[in-house]
Amino acid sequence: MNVYSVIVCYYPDVRSLLQLCQTLIRSRSAVIMVDNSETRGLVDPVQLPGCTWMPLGENAGVARAQNIGIRHALGQGADVIVLFDQDSEIDATFLPSLLSPLEIGIPKVVAPVFHDASQGYEFPSFRLTRGGYPIKVYNAGRPLPYDVDIVTSSGSAATAATFAIAGLMEEEYFIDLVDTEWCLRCRSKNIPIQVVPAASMKHTVGQASIDYGLLRGFIHNPTRCYYQVRNALLLFRKAHVPFLFALREALSELLHKSLLVATADDRRAYIRNCSRAICHGVRGIGGKQLV
Repeated sequence: MNVYSVIVCYYPDVRSLLQLCQTLIRSRSAVIMVDNSETRGLVDPVQLPGCTWMPLGENAGVARAQNIGIRHALGQGADVIVLFDQDSEIDATFLPSLLSPLEIGIPKVVAPVFHDASQGYEFPSFRLTRGGYPIKVYNAGRPLPYDVDIVTSSGSAATAATFAIAGLMEEEYFIDLVDTEWCLRCRSKNIPIQVVPAASMKHTVGQASIDYGLLRGFIHNPTRCYYQVRNALLLFRKAHVPFLFALREALSELLHKSLLVATADDRRAYIRNCSRAICHGVRGIGGKQLV
């Protein structure tokens, strides 16, 4: 099986990146690193032997960077492509465990059990009801792979056949909900998505967490909040996204951002960006925006 790992980074910590790269190479994966940093030369490719380094010289967004790496991997004859962020933490058993359910030429997506690096709790995957409402799914000690509908892209793997059927990432989303939209596209084409309990990964999300009882979320800067709100509204325009799911996502984002505005120091920036996000989302304006 010809495995390629695509790592998207943005002003990365070189030590952590090197550790991830070395772990993947020892697991017999080719490694492609796509750098979204505006400043070139932050990383010396000599420090990352055995890896293909692709500096873009601009922040092209997660979706476009992933697509650049995926296209390169497919062009090199990849059977399976694994996606990572720069702060993904894995061990030597991760890749063999994750890829065990995959078969060459069969469309399928697999993902690990996902934990917060700082606080240790498990991030859920999601299973949609018949009407399209998302239900959180946790591992709960299950030993065997189990079916879900939405997973986080970091640490996930897909066969080349999957991309041939579902296509690549939606670049108009730039950063947030890219994986969600793509998973729902796979779902609409009956491509199975599974979580593999034997594969576990740590990851860092957001700058801090906000917890109001039943509502937990992560605090991101005003720019990220723009993309989160806008892209939630853009989901309504996708035929493969159930209306109930898009409605839940939009209302959840608006509620979370309302609480964030009430507690944040830089309220004006959050209000300005969220207002612009609503305007752009309703009008169907995507892509990178200067906010």
